[in-house]
Amino acid sequence: MFVTAAALATLNGSVQADWKIEDQSPAQSPDSPLVIEKKLISQAGETGFFSTRRIDLVWFHASEFTFKVIDNGPIETPHYPGLGAAMQAHGCLAGCNGGFFLKDHAPSGLMIADGTPIGRFGEGALLSGVLLSSGNRNPYLLRRAEYDGAKYKATDLIQAGPFLVDQGVTVRGLSPENSRRRTFILHDGGKWFAMGLSDAFTLAELGQILARPDFSPSREIHRALNLDGGTSSGLYCERGSAGEPLLIEPYKTVRNFVGVVPRARSR
Repeated sequence: MFVTAAALATLNGSVQADWKIEDQSPAQSPDSPLVIEKKLISQAGETGFFSTRRIDLVWFHASEFTFKVIDNGPIETPHYPGLGAAMQAHGCLAGCNGGFFLKDHAPSGLMIADGTPIGRFGEGALLSGVLLSSGNRNPYLLRRAEYDGAKYKATDLIQAGPFLVDQGVTVRGLSPENSRRRTFILHDGGKWFAMGLSDAFTLAELGQILARPDFSPSREIHRALNLDGGTSSGLYCERGSAGEPLLIEPYKTVRNFVGVVPRARSR
């Protein structure tokens, strides 16, 4: 049987949508320590591009900033009324919701906040990545197999997943179903990290978009890790003298947050 190249691509599951990416990043305030980006994503249809969706990013440089994990406590008595309050209480310049949690609001996998571990280091696709800070200094975004507790001595850590991009390539096997809001962490493979919030995409769609060269021409996406999404998704960022902070609150109470704070200096 003769199979066309297009049909073969479909059989292999490798057909990708024709995405149009438009950068609408706001003008950056001179005193802003972070880089804020706004992307508008459109998908091609028979009558042209439609279904425009938004992705917000907050980039930071590892020489100046690192991750801070904030424990929000049990569902009955959360420590903070929301993302913005948690960020301001801990002096975070940016932040988002963190990892997955169970029905009893316990963190899924291992969480370390301010040096205190809660939960157990777990396995599975939703725990395939490790986001951490070592001694309030170096930030890391690792695969689970790369993490060594004795080596990294994490003071702040969460497990999450799945990876959307690895080695600059979309991860295979991502689900093409369940379009929803997404929160994620990016790494350019060097010193730049970002946290992002998207409108509703499937995991497969978001993995394809983030791996495109035209998504982030100035900072290539080396790795992208999915965090808890849907009604848990939120994003916060101080804008310096440019105005009020960017704040998109999660719709529901989450177990933990990931903040961006100035890193400690070596003595």
